[in-house]
Amino acid sequence: MSATLARSAPRVRGLPFLGPALDLLRDPYRWWPRAYQDYGPVFRMNLPGDGQWIVLAGRAANELLAHDGHRLFRQDLTYPRAPKVLGTPTHPSFTEGSLQRHLRQQVGPGFSRQAAGPHLPAMTSWVRRQIDTWSPGQRLNVAEEAARLGLNCMSIFATGEELGQDTEPYRRYATVFTGVVAMNWPMLALKWPWVARTRKGLDAMIVERFAKHQATPPGPTRSPDYFDFLLRGTMPDGKPLPERVRVVFGQIPFKNMGVYAGRVLNHLLVQLVQRPEVLERVQAEIDRVLADDEITLEEIASMWEFKAAIRETLRLLPTAVALQRTVGVPFDFEGYHFEVGDRIFFPISATHFLPEFFPDPERFDLDRFCDEEVEAARPRFVYNPFGLGNHACVSQGVFEAIAVVTVGSVLHRWKLDAPYELRTIMDALPGPYTGHEMHVVERRAAAPPRGKRRRSPTQRYQLSTALLDAIDGAPEVYLQPGDRLFRQGDYADRLYFIVDGQLRVTREIEGAEPAELAIVGPGEIVGETGILHELPRNASIHAVTRAKLLSVDGDLFRQAVTENDITAREFAELAVRRQANAMIATTLRLGKVPSFGGRGNVREVDLPGGTLLCKRGDPPESFYLLLEGSIEELDVTESRIVRRISAPDSFGSEGLLDEEPRRATLRVAPKGARMLALDRDAFAAMSRNGECQAELSIVSGVFEIEEGFDPRDLSQS
Repeated sequence: MSATLARSAPRVRGLPFLGPALDLLRDPYRWWPRAYQDYGPVFRMNLPGDGQWIVLAGRAANELLAHDGHRLFRQDLTYPRAPKVLGTPTHPSFTEGSLQRHLRQQVGPGFSRQAAGPHLPAMTSWVRRQIDTWSPGQRLNVAEEAARLGLNCMSIFATGEELGQDTEPYRRYATVFTGVVAMNWPMLALKWPWVARTRKGLDAMIVERFAKHQATPPGPTRSPDYFDFLLRGTMPDGKPLPERVRVVFGQIPFKNMGVYAGRVLNHLLVQLVQRPEVLERVQAEIDRVLADDEITLEEIASMWEFKAAIRETLRLLPTAVALQRTVGVPFDFEGYHFEVGDRIFFPISATHFLPEFFPDPERFDLDRFCDEEVEAARPRFVYNPFGLGNHACVSQGVFEAIAVVTVGSVLHRWKLDAPYELRTIMDALPGPYTGHEMHVVERRAAAPPRGKRRRSPTQRYQLSTALLDAIDGAPEVYLQPGDRLFRQGDYADRLYFIVDGQLRVTREIEGAEPAELAIVGPGEIVGETGILHELPRNASIHAVTRAKLLSVDGDLFRQAVTENDITAREFAELAVRRQANAMIATTLRLGKVPSFGGRGNVREVDLPGGTLLCKRGDPPESFYLLLEGSIEELDVTESRIVRRISAPDSFGSEGLLDEEPRRATLRVAPKGARMLALDRDAFAAMSRNGECQAELSIVSGVFEIEEGFDPRDLSQS
C-alpha cells in the first residue's frame, strides 16, 4: 500500500490569510502540543507570507530527526539566505555531510565544559564586581541585565576579555540576524543603521582579538580559550580556516548567548525568584559553591538541584521550540510520503508538555530531574532543550557553567522580587517581554556552610567500546621521591591521575627560584592543562613521596571531549576506576586477601544471561567486581535498559557506604557475566588492606565522602 503524500495531511484550522499565526503568537510553547494532540503526528499549517509547512510532531518524529536528520534534510535549502548574510557558505549550522561534521569538530571542543574550566575565576570575578554595584530599591531590566552578565561571561570564556557594559546592541543584533536568516524577516533589516554599525563593530572586535591572541600565545600568563581553537582550526584539506570563516565562527558565542542563552538566564532567574519553595531548595547549593572563589567544574557538576532548575526551566520555556528542515531525500513517516523540497517543522519541545512523559506538565517540579529513577524511566527524545541530531547546539557544555556563575552569583549576593506575571513575546524566537523589571530587595548575609568543602563527585559516562578498550590499556607510572614527571615547557601529550602518593607543582620564574604552586595527592589530576590546545607544559611536577599514577593519552582525552563533553577529571577518574577494578580483582584471585576474621567472604560467580542480580529496594549485601561480560541496569518498570556496566568495572559500593537499599534493578546481560562478590565484611577488610587500599578508595568513592570516614564502620561486628 503506497503512502499518502504529506502535502495532503490534515490542515490546521485558522483564520483566513492568517492561519494559526495569532494563536501561535499568543502561546508559542503550548500551541504545538495542543496541535499534535488534535491533528496527530503529521499535519499542515500555513503562515502569513511564508506559505505551507508540514509538521512532524511527537516522540517518534524527534527520534527520526535525531537518527536520520543528517541523511534526510538539507540546511542549505532551509536557510538559503545564510551564505549571503554571513559572507561565506562555510558554517556548521548551515552545511551537511562530512564538511558539517568536520566544522563541528573544529568548534565543539572549544565549547566543552573542560574548555570553560580555566575561565571560571575570571567570569565569577567580573559578575561579582558588576552586581556589587547594585543597591536595595534598584529596579533591574531583566532582559538587559541577563544579557549583560551572560554576554560578558561568554566573551571572557571565548576571548579572555570582557565585552563591556553596553551589550544591548549585541543582543538585539543577534535577534535580527536570527529573524532574517531563519524567520523570513526582510533582508533590509540588516541595513538599519544601528544593525549595520553593530554588525561591523562585532566583526572588527573579533578581528582585533584574534590579532591579540596571535601576538600573545597562551601560556603561564594566559589560559587558552575558544579563539585559540579557531586559530588552530583547519578545513577538511588541512589548510587553515579562511579569515572570513574564522570571523564567522568567532561570532557564534556572541550570537548564541544573545538570542538563546540570554533568554534562558532571564527565564531561570524569574522562575527561581517567583517560586520561593524552589529557591529554598536551590539556595543551599548556591551558597555552598558560591561561598568563595573556588568554583570548579566538579562543584558545578554537584549542584543537582540547581541543574534540575535549569532543566525544568528549559522544559517549560524552551528556546529550541520548533526546528526547521527541508527534505533532501524522499522518505516515509507515519503513513505519509515526503518529497524533496517539502518544508518541515519539528516542534521538538511539544513532548515537554505531554502528561505521558511529564505528569502534571504545567507544574514546575525539580524532582523530574533530581530523581535518577524518574529520569531513567523517561523515554529518549522527549526532552530536547538544546536541539537534536547533528545540528544540536554546541554551546550547551559551557552554558551550564555560565548559568551557575551569573544566576548563582546574583542569588548568592541579593534577595530579589519579581512583581510581574511573565509575558512571552515573539522576537524572532519566543522569549520574555523585554520590559520586565525586578526589584533589588536587600543584600544577603550568606555565609559558607559549616565544615570543610570537599571535591564533588564526578559524573558517570557511557563511552564507546573503542574508547574504553584504549583506556584499559593506559599504563601505570611509578615515581620515587624527587623523580620528575615532566618539566615546564615539555610537550603536553598525556594527563595523569594520582592513585597514591604526593606530587609538587612548581613554576620556573626567570631570575628567581622556582615557585611552588601546590602539593597534590590521591584523587587529583595533573597535566591536563594544554591537552585540548596542544600547548607546552606550564609547570614542572616532581614526586614528594613514592607515587603511583595512571597515564592517559592526550588524543584519547580530546576524542572523549568531542564525543561526550567529558572533563579531564571525569575522564581520568573513569580510567583509573577501571584499572583499579582490574588490579583489585587480580589481587583477590591470586589469593592476596587480608584476614577476614572468619567473617568476610569473597566468591567468584559465573552467571548466565538474564539472571537478576538484585532488585530495586533490596538491602545491600555485596560489592561486585566485574571480571567479564556486562550488567544491565533497568528502569523502574524493569522494561528498559538504562545503563550497561562493562568489565572491568565495579558496582554496589553505594548501598554499603550509605546504608540505603539498592536504587536499581540489575540484570546480567545476555552473554553472561563473571564477577567477584565481596560481602560487607570483606569489603571493609579490603578497604584496610595496604596492597590495594588506594584502588578500592577510588572505585568505592571513599575520596568523595565525609572526612574521618573509617572503613571499619562498614563491618557489622
